Amino acid sequence: MILSKFLLNKNFRQFWITVLAVFFGSLFAKADELSSFEKRELSRLLEMDWTELANQPVSGVLGYDQEHWRNPASIAIIRPDDVFDGGHMQLVDSFRGVGGMYVTRGNAYDDFVTMRNFSGSATEKFLMLVDGREVLQPMGGTITWGTEEVPLAILDRAEIIRGPGASIWGTNAVSGVINVTTKPAESTQGNSIRLALESTGTFLGEFVHGGKIGDGEYYRVWVRNQEYSESDLLSGVPARDDGYGRKVGFRFDKNLGMDFDLTVAGAYSSRRFEHVLDLSSRLLFPTDATFTNFVPVSVATALGLPGVPPLSAYSTWPNSSGFVQPSGVPRIVNYEDLPQDAAHLRSRLSGITENDLEWSLDAFAEKYETNLGHVGHQWERDEYNLEFRGNRPLGDRNHLAFGFSYRYMEFDVAETTTLPWRFPTINLKTGLPSSDIPILQFNGPDSFERSSAFVQDTFEINEDFFISFGSKLEDGDLSGTTVQPGIRASYSANRDNLIWAAYSRAHRQASLVERHTEVSYARIWNPNPFHPVLNPTGQQWINQSFEADPSLDDEVMDAYEVGWRSSPSEKFLWELSLFYYDTKDAVFSGPPTYEAHDYTSFGGELTFNYIPSSFWELQGSYSYSQGEKEGVRQTDFPESMASLASVIHANDDLKFVQNLYFTGDRVLPSSYNELPIDDYLRLDLGMIWQVGEGWRIGLFGQDLLDPDHTENMYTDLDVEPTRIKRRFLLSISTEF
Repeated sequence: MILSKFLLNKNFRQFWITVLAVFFGSLFAKADELSSFEKRELSRLLEMDWTELANQPVSGVLGYDQEHWRNPASIAIIRPDDVFDGGHMQLVDSFRGVGGMYVTRGNAYDDFVTMRNFSGSATEKFLMLVDGREVLQPMGGTITWGTEEVPLAILDRAEIIRGPGASIWGTNAVSGVINVTTKPAESTQGNSIRLALESTGTFLGEFVHGGKIGDGEYYRVWVRNQEYSESDLLSGVPARDDGYGRKVGFRFDKNLGMDFDLTVAGAYSSRRFEHVLDLSSRLLFPTDATFTNFVPVSVATALGLPGVPPLSAYSTWPNSSGFVQPSGVPRIVNYEDLPQDAAHLRSRLSGITENDLEWSLDAFAEKYETNLGHVGHQWERDEYNLEFRGNRPLGDRNHLAFGFSYRYMEFDVAETTTLPWRFPTINLKTGLPSSDIPILQFNGPDSFERSSAFVQDTFEINEDFFISFGSKLEDGDLSGTTVQPGIRASYSANRDNLIWAAYSRAHRQASLVERHTEVSYARIWNPNPFHPVLNPTGQQWINQSFEADPSLDDEVMDAYEVGWRSSPSEKFLWELSLFYYDTKDAVFSGPPTYEAHDYTSFGGELTFNYIPSSFWELQGSYSYSQGEKEGVRQTDFPESMASLASVIHANDDLKFVQNLYFTGDRVLPSSYNELPIDDYLRLDLGMIWQVGEGWRIGLFGQDLLDPDHTENMYTDLDVEPTRIKRRFLLSISTEF
């Protein structure tokens, strides 16, 4: 106990940091012994606190710890300071500065993230893990970002691996992997508070408390509360998307012996919002007033008559004057609650054996309850996971990583027809009138299983060249049996230049909505009165839907990547990454069905980090990507994006930050009307004060160049995006 207190004494830490500085300084003087990559890493380590220095892993994509600069992949690492100093309220906001990442805001409480021109819709075609737990939602193929956020004080890092990682991570690690890890309880002793307030009224508060129970036993508890302010729709109508997201969590770490540890952690979150659904925008009418040939599908098939005309023959009911809706059909705007509750519990046993086998055994249990009240769709998901991972060196130049896992899920889904949608309409499936057709109808199985195993072997041919290859084998109810191989290699052309290349075959499972959920996206007005053939039911509204496709195969991507990482000096690092993706059976949604198409995309990212002087740091990226569906160039993803971050250290206690983001134009696809999104330039400015011991205060202006702009929406359910407004942010954090 006395020794541990002495080791953590501030003067003792400063003494050893000084000793390390002198030691590494002597190494720096020998330019022929250290590369610029190593100098940069040592410089970063020397700036850390001693407790951080002792606890800093360097992770990779090979199944075991690896120096960041040696990894044969495009990797960005987001640390807590990157989030706070960038003026970001949430971790997901900080992804905007990562090359190849497309981050957009859909409404007050949800964000969308896509990578490398593979999906311009709300579906995230990459895998995200938080402390090893997969958080991609199987129902819609999305990530509920607000639910998965953690207090900044417990965040260790977020590793963003652009490009497939399926040979280790498996299904859905298609366009990339985001791996979020939190700090051990020992590293969060004491108390910390973070408060953030936007000029829009959105508020965030976080509190973390950590303590020690006995020798080798540490714990922490935390709470996070975010109050969301209401935004406006593009038309100016209030979105009524205000609400709150609250989350509590804990972690307990115990050392069970030499190189043998136990971790138990969990969290519970609750989110409450309303959501607006403009149902009148889902009411379609023929643009040709003389149109009289609509016949329900069942009648048309029997009589050989024309059926439903193409959607180009229709338009939505305008919300402005100039057209009169059918008698008795007022403009319908529906507001409903969107409650969501989620909880998880995880435990981990980990250790290192005498023969250098580093291993971990994880068990997860989760429960999600989601109610999309605006469309009358709710589900509960119970999930259980068991996973083992291990790695060990085999001799001096060989490292083996391997693992296996089992996953079981149960779903309980219920649908209701919301009150404003309950009016007589023709059901195209039966040709009969009905007033009870939900917007979403789930017809899938209620449970799923998946087993998997992987092996990855890395050979160091010599000091300059290594090659790694492996594969993941999975067998599950959703995809059957799949094999997802990958190979990576890197070559140090010289001490300051690294060239790498990779090939991967990755699978993405179609979501349960895409496979098993019929979406009634519109009602069509039939101008014909009762007619024994043309309108035998006498109903003038016809329900229009696009059906799920349970036969959809996995999307299968063959991915080719090359990269060049160079550090001409310890002050400058740049990287060029190029990729080509060839995807079979890529799923695209929209009327009249979910369809699978061949899809190719190619592009690359140029990123750099530069320290021009002791008080100035620069970081930037430029991304270009282009996608084609069946040979037709797509416009639902911005082909060009760029970012530039500048930090000026005015003195030890004050720094100024500038973040500039450029996003190219795109056309937002929709089941209703396509929406062009113009290119936009976002400028954020801020300053951070270090006040006293442990206090930090940040003041930021965001989106300063535009009063507002639009970014995204749920394309299959919503018909109108929200406005992203100019705003100001005050952020305060302290430790005590």
